Amino acid sequence: MNVVEEFCQLCRAESALVARLIALLEQEQKVLVQGFDVQLDALAESKSGVLDLLAVSAAQRGELMQRIGVQDSETVYIWLADKPEASLAWTGLEEAIQRAQSINQLNGSFIDQRLSLVEGALNTLKDAAASTVGYDKAGQLPELAAGRRFLGSA
Repeated sequence: MNVVEEFCQLCRAESALVARLIALLEQEQKVLVQGFDVQLDALAESKSGVLDLLAVSAAQRGELMQRIGVQDSETVYIWLADKPEASLAWTGLEEAIQRAQSINQLNGSFIDQRLSLVEGALNTLKDAAASTVGYDKAGQLPELAAGRRFLGSA
């Protein structure tokens, strides 16, 4: 197999892994929107496995690109200029990665919104608990014991 065929094969294999990641990210998005948080652990584990495979695949492609002297985005497009099949495989990979990144960012914003709601609810509960405690000897509201960790930081 020549270098161009190998490059195409590696890009297509990596694109297939990114497609698997996109499917998992879309499932994650549905779970986040519907509020079925229990399913997030299994999805996170699956995503982690796909990301590990992607790292290996990207490293293999990176090694090939180094061997042929392609170091950055400028040189990759120069190298691809007369290789339409390789160019198609490369642009397909780039588009898939961009789609995965945009879905992941959207999922992150859903998570941020949910976290903000949870923090607001915790503050409301803490304030309600403080208002029922009463005053100490100095006439001040006592400090409620609060954890020093943020949710999910254990």
